[in-house]
Amino acid sequence: MTMIRCFLALSVPDDVSDCLMDIQDGVRNARWVEEENLHLTLAFLGDCTPSQLSELDVELGRLRVEPFDLSIAGVGAFGGGKPRALYAGVAASEPLTRLRAKIMRVIRDCGIAVERRKFHPHVTVARCGGGVIPGQALLWTTTHARFACPTFTVHGFGLFRSERGTRTAPVYTELVAYPFMR
Repeated sequence: MTMIRCFLALSVPDDVSDCLMDIQDGVRNARWVEEENLHLTLAFLGDCTPSQLSELDVELGRLRVEPFDLSIAGVGAFGGGKPRALYAGVAASEPLTRLRAKIMRVIRDCGIAVERRKFHPHVTVARCGGGVIPGQALLWTTTHARFACPTFTVHGFGLFRSERGTRTAPVYTELVAYPFMR
């Protein structure tokens, strides 16, 4: 059976991705995310069958959401003393929280199992492996503590396929766009 590795995410506009690219430096051996791969994950679906994705597509197409503004501000690192990823944070947003809750309900109703970890909205800007010196990651978070990008309006989200690239970076392809409708 063919399985497709997928996630649901918000794309970031060009001015925001340009802003995020400006902070991608200063941590040796970090694997910086390419500009076209910057996104805010709403839900990681993992491996899905085409029939699961077909049902999910129908149900997500029925969601009614108003456009809303979102701000990317602050930075952080996942992994504590052994950083796994560097990220730009997302300012608290009730509309984003409501959108994610609606999406999670649809995913569960379609019988797709997803991780139950707490939602921490962010945009990953680098992946860290064993070659990253923890002190450099800490210095990066301190240096960029006041980081902020222009506020932008979210007009929809997408279903993305994730495939292993020819090197280490994954390749993301948007399969379906879900523009917000009133």
